[in-house]
Amino acid sequence: MTFLCVYVDGGKGHYVPAKAVAEQLEAKGHKTILVDFFALLDMKGIGRINKHVWKKLLEHPDFENRFSKNNDQNTNEIKSVSKILCKLKMRRFKNVMAQYQPDMIFTTHPYPDYFLSDMMRHSGINVPVTYYATDVFSVPCSAVCPMLYRMYVATEEGIESARQGGQAAESLRLCPFPLQSVCRNDKLGKAEARRKLGLKEDVFTLQINFGGEGVGTTDLLEGLKSADYPIQVVIIGGIPGKTMAMLEKIVEELPPNVSVRIAGFVDNVDEYLAACDIIAGRSGINTLVEAFKLRRPFLITELVYTVMASADYVVKHGVGWNASRDTARQLRIIEESAKSPMSLEAMDRAFNSINITYDAAGLAEMLIEDTVAYKESHGGQQ
Repeated sequence: MTFLCVYVDGGKGHYVPAKAVAEQLEAKGHKTILVDFFALLDMKGIGRINKHVWKKLLEHPDFENRFSKNNDQNTNEIKSVSKILCKLKMRRFKNVMAQYQPDMIFTTHPYPDYFLSDMMRHSGINVPVTYYATDVFSVPCSAVCPMLYRMYVATEEGIESARQGGQAAESLRLCPFPLQSVCRNDKLGKAEARRKLGLKEDVFTLQINFGGEGVGTTDLLEGLKSADYPIQVVIIGGIPGKTMAMLEKIVEELPPNVSVRIAGFVDNVDEYLAACDIIAGRSGINTLVEAFKLRRPFLITELVYTVMASADYVVKHGVGWNASRDTARQLRIIEESAKSPMSLEAMDRAFNSINITYDAAGLAEMLIEDTVAYKESHGGQQ
C-alpha cells in the first residue's frame, strides 16, 4: 500500500512523528511519501511565511498565548480558508492524488487534517484522511473535523479533549506515542551515558533544551552565576548565532563549579537524555514524552498555548515542575535537586503512573489495519 504522510514545516513537533511513522511503514514494506503540506499544494511561499510567523510567536510567548487561544477558538476561520483552498487548489490536489495514488493520507497537523479532508470530500475521491494529535494531552479545536476518518491520540486525556471538542467518538483511537528512533533505547544508564559523552560521572547534570527551532531564554543559565554547588549543564537544540554568542558570553562569567557544554543540535538525543538528572526548557511535546520514556523529570521554563495541558499533566503525575517564566523558582528547584538527590528518587517512582506506550511501529500497524478496514467498507475506489 501507499501512504501519503503530510506534516507542516513549522517546528519539529509535527515533522518528527510523521517521519517516525513513515519509517515504520517503509520497514513493513509499504511505500510512503513524506511531504510538507504547503509543498504538496504548491504553496511554499505561504509555508515560509507560516514558519516565520510561528517562530516569531515563540519568541514572544505572552502574545503567542493570546493569539493562539483566539485563533484556536475561532473555528469559522479554518472553514473559510478551506473553502478558498477547495476553489484555488482543487486541480493541484487531484493531480497529486493521481500522481501518488495513496491508499491513506496520514497527517500530523490541523491544517492538512481539515483542509485535505474537505478537499477529499469535494473531489469525490475515495481515500481516508487520518490525523495524529501531536499535542497528545489536548486536541485543538481547529483539528476537530467531521470529515476525518480516524484521529489517533496517545493519551486518554487527549481522547477526552477531542470528544469534548466535538470529534466523533467512532473516529477516535487510542494509539502509542510514535517515539523517534534515536530515543527508543531506554537501557542506557546515567553513568554509562556520561562516560560515552565525556561528562563527569558524579556531578549533578542539567539539560537545557532549546528545541528544534532554537527558541528559548538564557535566563536560567545566567542565574547559575550565583550557584555554590557543583553542576554540569548540557545545552542542546538548534541554536542560532546570536543566541550562541549570548550563551558563550554567559559561560565565561560562570564560577568554576559550573561547567557547560553547548552541544547544539545532536543526533544522539537518547544519550544526552540518559545522562541528565533534570531536563529544562519549553514543554515541547516530543522532548517532554521522550523525558517520560527515560524517566527524567522535566522543568518547564516557558509555555506556549498549545501545550498548556502538558504542564497540567506533568504536575498532576508529579514527574516535573511548571515554573514557567519564574527563573527564581527554577533555580531553587535545581539547587534543591542537586543538594538532595533523594527528592529525585521519589519522583522517579512517580513515572510509574504515566500511562503512555511508546511505539511508532504500533501506530504504523494501526494505519495499515485501518486502511484495510476502510477498503473493505468503502471500496477504496478513487
